[in-house]
Amino acid sequence: MKRRIGILTSGGDCPGLNAAIRGVARAAYELFDAEIIGIRNGYGGLIEGEYQEMSKKQFSGILTLGGTILGTSRQPFRNMRVIDERGVDKVAAMKKTYKDLKLDCLVTLGGNGTHKT
Repeated sequence: MKRRIGILTSGGDCPGLNAAIRGVARAAYELFDAEIIGIRNGYGGLIEGEYQEMSKKQFSGILTLGGTILGTSRQPFRNMRVIDERGVDKVAAMKKTYKDLKLDCLVTLGGNGTHKT
């Protein structure tokens, strides 16, 4: 069964993010014949629905690139309002994007703050 797997990077930029993205994508393709959805700019992209469907070709040659091909943002939830100034419930917005994209799972790459969220 084909799976839809979302990947996002969050927190401060660090070496190895592109390698981790590529590793997750390669494993997902081999194990599940997956479709990979790249969430742009961390949790902010998940809140705003910023994503791109990615092809195998997009993961070629990224090991030597600095940064993260998906972009990142630092938005620790312990310091951020869950309801924004527009009245948008950010948790509900993330859940909606997840459901709208019909994801089977979301892989989050980052540090402690990313995984506490």
